[in-house]
Amino acid sequence: MHPTSHTCWIAVLIVLLAVAAFILGDAGIFLAAGLLALFLGVRYAVFISAFRSCVESLSIDRSVSHVFARQGSTITVQTQIAISSAETLSITCRDLIPAGSVLESGTDTLCIDPGAASEARTTYGLKMLAIGDHAFGGLSIHGEDFFYSATARYTLSRAQMPTIHIFPSPLPVLPRDLPGLSEGESTRSSLLHGQSTLWLRPYVETDDMRRIDWKASAHHNKLIVRELSTTTDDSVFIVVDLPDRNHGDEETVRAFFNAVGGRIENELERKHNLSLLVFSGGDIIRFLPHVMSREEIQEATLDFRQVERTHHLYRVLDDRTALQHYQAAERLHSTLRREQGPTAFSGSLSRIYRAFLDGPEPVVLNNRLFQIFEEAACQAVDLYSTCDGDISHIRAVCRQAEQREMKIRIHVPGGPGVTETLLPRLPPSAEVEVL
Repeated sequence: MHPTSHTCWIAVLIVLLAVAAFILGDAGIFLAAGLLALFLGVRYAVFISAFRSCVESLSIDRSVSHVFARQGSTITVQTQIAISSAETLSITCRDLIPAGSVLESGTDTLCIDPGAASEARTTYGLKMLAIGDHAFGGLSIHGEDFFYSATARYTLSRAQMPTIHIFPSPLPVLPRDLPGLSEGESTRSSLLHGQSTLWLRPYVETDDMRRIDWKASAHHNKLIVRELSTTTDDSVFIVVDLPDRNHGDEETVRAFFNAVGGRIENELERKHNLSLLVFSGGDIIRFLPHVMSREEIQEATLDFRQVERTHHLYRVLDDRTALQHYQAAERLHSTLRREQGPTAFSGSLSRIYRAFLDGPEPVVLNNRLFQIFEEAACQAVDLYSTCDGDISHIRAVCRQAEQREMKIRIHVPGGPGVTETLLPRLPPSAEVEVL
């Protein structure tokens, strides 16, 4: 709370009157000073009561043009407030915009004059500069009358909604009619990773060196890379393995979701026929086959967060792995039987692995994946995962891709050693790419 200039002048007058009353010994002057001080105290109490009532009565309705957007894009925000108007107070509310954004157009401030209508509305544009999830900071409320002013922050959850999800900005792309590019350079197929070239663009630091087109680079005197499609048609199948809440550091998880969100946004901009599977461990969360609606995909991305996995130990042995274990157990059993005679341990081990071969394979996840892959019907699948802990559910996805001769690429966050560590745990057909 702060006094206004009028209150300060009155306070100065009170002090002067008190000094004069003391010097002159005039009780009347002293009484006048006391009455003025009492008046300021009453006005203070009235102001505090009125301002508190205004803050408690506040309601807010905020809407944005896009909940999901690219880094650097502009989002239109419309904010409307309703508040109990006091006859003596002028109210100014400022919308606290998300961190990582700047006001590009309009105003984020709403004003209500004393005794005026208790509703106000404003529309402004925000330029989103930082990737990630961003919530509003609420409202800053400033109340002022003739004698006092005060500022309060309104930060209830409903005042901080909605959350805006910002994905990385797309990479710059060379136009197809770039001078000097031959028709063959922009349309030819590439045998690299079995993908086809969509267009050529300038090289950036995060690009795979293997995708540099050296002929085009020499022609233009700068590094040029091939932008590759995921399949030979316009169908794209993306599988997202949500990380377990108990695994992964914050930076790794953030990089993971940024990569997934950026990839989905790229496919939406290219208007590809996108199929999206969201799962975590043995739990199927959502499957959207062949959708081109941005709204459906954006709704699905609301599931993109760390989850508490229901099946912490999915651990399913596929036929190939079970057979390998069984053959190794049989060899051990034969060796021990020759050297030491029959042993209970080796015999039991052999019978256990035999049971995996003879008995029915778990059907809940595998049967569902079979149906999903039948509906997706793509030539390649891109799986995004942190690959922490048990990855038998990832091997189940790989098996479905193998059976249909689909190319399987697994995108994981991490350092250079991730590929060497992960590849021995996956089927030979799987390719690992570090995000």
